[in-house]
Amino acid sequence: MSDPRRIAIIPARAGSKGVPDKNVRRIGGVSLLERALRCAQETDLFDRIFVSTDSPAYAQEAARLGIETPWLRPAELASDTALVADAIRHTLETFAARRERFDTLALLEPSSPLRTPDIVRRTVEAAEAQGWDAAFTVSPVPLSFHPLKQFRIDGEGAAAFVMREAVPNVNRQSLERTFIRNGLAYAVRVPAFLETHSIHGTRARAIVVEEPVVSIDTQEDLREAERLLALREKGSEVS
Repeated sequence: MSDPRRIAIIPARAGSKGVPDKNVRRIGGVSLLERALRCAQETDLFDRIFVSTDSPAYAQEAARLGIETPWLRPAELASDTALVADAIRHTLETFAARRERFDTLALLEPSSPLRTPDIVRRTVEAAEAQGWDAAFTVSPVPLSFHPLKQFRIDGEGAAAFVMREAVPNVNRQSLERTFIRNGLAYAVRVPAFLETHSIHGTRARAIVVEEPVVSIDTQEDLREAERLLALREKGSEVS
């Protein structure tokens, strides 16, 4: 893909219940929204950075960093049950109506403050590579939580393996590593997103991140993210 036009979409609806005003909560003196915006800016990848928000206060926070928010997200796309894919489609269609189109989009959620510009670049480049149309970051699942070791419990308390092929005794060394999405970065070619209505497109590449990652859902997550960021900054000072 030669000279693709790229947009970074940062979803930041108001009304978070687990952590009130989550997107503007501060870690290390910097709000989660500002961290996401700065990271997008520092990649030097994007023709447009857009905050998809229903909050004038969040739009004002973006403006302070030089990011224009030409419109607010409609209320029907800002509820607890609204899908982020619907908000992305609305963003793309609204820009298209204004004669501004993009080839690749990246989704950067403020709730993942441990992302780096390098992780975003790797994810976007992977989505644009030949043979792929999407990419997203993942973290390894500890083997102690492997699917072959997981049970479901019925209403009477009876336990049954989640995986049908699981056996009572499994050798740890024989377990294949599994992974979980960690929310640091998603990227997808716009035609693939519009066709599938999915950030995973039709063929997504996994970008493995071995470092600790936190997705902010609780007050405890905020404290853990702050701790990890402090350790990272301390490590960079030492090096």
